[in-house]
Amino acid sequence: MKSPSDGHSSPLPVNPDLVWDYDIPPKSQQSEAFRRWYIGRVLARGRTEDVRAIGLDTIYIYLSQLTLPAEIRRFWEWYFGLPEVKRRYAHLDTAPT
Repeated sequence: MKSPSDGHSSPLPVNPDLVWDYDIPPKSQQSEAFRRWYIGRVLARGRTEDVRAIGLDTIYIYLSQLTLPAEIRRFWEWYFGLPEVKRRYAHLDTAPT
């Protein structure tokens, strides 16, 4: 499987409404630790627009590393386990050569 940082050098779009309770410098908002935290926050508290902004590829790649409420993790594992969805994201399961 690709590591989260593979192909993720582009900035992660951050909705300030989801980080209102933290003062995170812009440079720190692109660290791997922040990415994992923010993606988890989007899945737990974000809107449809926030999910679209980070993208399903990003969610798929990071899902195993996220701290999420159990019901939210079950939903995303169920979704990515659907046969048609699994086929759509299978290319993300192997690292590029």
